[in-house]
Amino acid sequence: MAGARGLARTVARCRATPGAEPRRSQPLARRGLSDRGPMACGATGGLAAPTLGRLARALCRGAAGAGAGQHRLRRGGGDPASAPRDGAARRWANRSCLRARHTSARDPAGGSRSRPGLDPGCGASHRVPLRMSIAALPRTPALHLRFALLGAGAALAERLGDSAPDWLGDYAAEIATLAGAPLSAGAWAAALREWAGPRLPLERLRRAIDDRRAVEALLLIGLVGEDARIAALLGEHDRLTQATLTALLRGDAEGDDPQAVRRAINRLLQLGLILVDNPEAPPFAWQVTASAPVWDALAGEAIAPSDCRLVPRQDLQPLDVFIAPEPIRARAGLLADAMAEDAMLVPVLRGPERNGRTTLAGALAHALEGPLLVANVDPDRATAWTQIGLFAFLHEAVVALPLRVGVGEVREVPGFALEPVRLVIVTGTSGGVRLVDRPQVSLTLAAPDSEARQAHWRAALPSLDAAGIARLADAFRLTGGTIRRAAAGAALAARQANRAAITRDDVRHALRDLQDSRLETVAARIDAGDRPEFLALERIAQDELDALATRCRNREALAAHAGPGAGATGVRALFAGPSGSGKTLAARRLAHDLARDIWRIDLAATVSKYIGETEKALDRAFAAAEALDAILLLDEGDALMARRTDVGNANDRYANLETNFLLQRIESFSGILLVTTNAPDRIDKAFQRRMDVVVPFRAPDELRRYEILVHHLGEHRAADELVQEIAVRCALSGGQLRNVALHARLLALDADAPIGDEMLRHAVFREYRKLDAHCPLKPLLSAVG
Repeated sequence: MAGARGLARTVARCRATPGAEPRRSQPLARRGLSDRGPMACGATGGLAAPTLGRLARALCRGAAGAGAGQHRLRRGGGDPASAPRDGAARRWANRSCLRARHTSARDPAGGSRSRPGLDPGCGASHRVPLRMSIAALPRTPALHLRFALLGAGAALAERLGDSAPDWLGDYAAEIATLAGAPLSAGAWAAALREWAGPRLPLERLRRAIDDRRAVEALLLIGLVGEDARIAALLGEHDRLTQATLTALLRGDAEGDDPQAVRRAINRLLQLGLILVDNPEAPPFAWQVTASAPVWDALAGEAIAPSDCRLVPRQDLQPLDVFIAPEPIRARAGLLADAMAEDAMLVPVLRGPERNGRTTLAGALAHALEGPLLVANVDPDRATAWTQIGLFAFLHEAVVALPLRVGVGEVREVPGFALEPVRLVIVTGTSGGVRLVDRPQVSLTLAAPDSEARQAHWRAALPSLDAAGIARLADAFRLTGGTIRRAAAGAALAARQANRAAITRDDVRHALRDLQDSRLETVAARIDAGDRPEFLALERIAQDELDALATRCRNREALAAHAGPGAGATGVRALFAGPSGSGKTLAARRLAHDLARDIWRIDLAATVSKYIGETEKALDRAFAAAEALDAILLLDEGDALMARRTDVGNANDRYANLETNFLLQRIESFSGILLVTTNAPDRIDKAFQRRMDVVVPFRAPDELRRYEILVHHLGEHRAADELVQEIAVRCALSGGQLRNVALHARLLALDADAPIGDEMLRHAVFREYRKLDAHCPLKPLLSAVG
């Protein structure tokens, strides 16, 4: 009765303002409906007061009249599915049909009035002729939704009977026009089910819900948004309330069951198909509206939810052209067949970022004949996740969910409100994924080998010759997505330089422009320079450094001989020696010779006081370096690679855990890692065992000191005897000798003169004062005086 009284108040407002026109709802404008036709906006002021009163009284009677009408139909031998529900509704349908025939008789062309709301051309000039069978019309989601709304309007007229306003009969008249004869709302719904087939969104939704009252309630709520006249007649503030819906739908052939209507409404709310505008109000006064994304999807409009990207099937890459080793493609084909048989099966695609995981998800969607919905949404956001599931269900789309799962973490992915929805999870090689009541299968995409890289370069740069493609594939061990992005930047650099050929330097600069937040937040790039750095090393250190460069160039071929294994293609080197002996300089020289960028890990940005955060930051840095094929420099590595100790407290335990993680991550690292330290005895022995190359850096001898000082002095006028004396007497490191040369150059610039003996002596004495040590050079008498 509360719903009826609310409706009576609405009717009274309509009667009090007979000339007022309800505001046009936004969904009506989107659908392209005009002021004509059964779903057009119009004023309700033309209704007489007795008619409005009968309408309110009809709702107050509830299911009694509807049940009596059904009883009369059964007693007369009629079919409730093919006949109006009572005598008044039957007279209403016949009267509407006669009105349509009268319109046809007045039209000499034999055509009906234009009704854009039902036009298959969605507002075009095409008109639906009278007595046209709907079987000849195109089966589109928009047309199916419009036909279903016609049935909802006709059903509303049948429920109201003689109390319905005259304009509500246009829905039944339109049905009679399309069917060629008067049909009840039930018969029209049965004809629509036969016409639609199982693939249209509304029909798929009806079969999945399997609740007649829920579907009727959804269509009626949507009809209020499409036809402002019905909104003004039934709604409060252009919205239906739960009480009004219960009063309208509680009675049918099965009897009077208001609880069934409430259950149907609650299910629509749980599925996210409808929303409540005023959740703070009591449940009977809830104003409900159809979800805009759902309504758009029912109409066939492919508007992806927020933070999602919809890729149509024609834009997806088929499996047969997906660049991957043949075993991976064969397994992907079997996976697509399994997903076709079991829609609940979830593939978990693992591998480094930009390695074709999302492309493979699109190839699976292409094999399943559906679009791909890439959802960059946290699945813990229940409302957004529900809308994504509904969109994917209605469009038969495959959802690709990128997940970043840290080391030691487990991410739980909830199910969808409406199943089945095909789901593909895209994640890295670490962490775990837990699904709720869904089977899963993992497929790991390793970094592409030389042959696959050549295929990626050929696809990205089709004008490049075979030799150039082979050179780039051997020079850079990149993922497929990184190759595509770097190729675009390298081609632009070559065009700017007026060159047709693309060089390694072009690719190197293009990779430098590819921003990766995972690396930039915990590391800083070191400029390797355009010229090779000068190194004065003893023979053993130089031989080891040359061996390291050779191993880096041939690491992939060497890994093929070594056999499979995690980190088989990685190179790990330890630079051990005192401070200033050239360790960082050697790292820069190596980066220049290999034409790669070098990134130094920032310990201040990496080490965290929170448990587990240090491991996550290091893992992100290692993963980014692998994707960009960059050299990773762990300077002063003994700070992270300290010896494990006996566990005396919680701090010792978690420090050992960090060391254990770093041991495992270094062993599985597939890139180039350089670790420097001036205290190799502090490093855990397990780290030294995992190092492929150990380069010993020692303090330079007299000859090396002379070479370093001459190189850094450049053009000067200091006596060679003095330079030799400094090299022999002063046991300075390479870095300290560089400081001496720079200070001497500073004095020469200030005096506007070349470097002389006095300036060089002054620089040497200054360096020893910094060390708080005695200078072994003999001072001049002028300096003593």
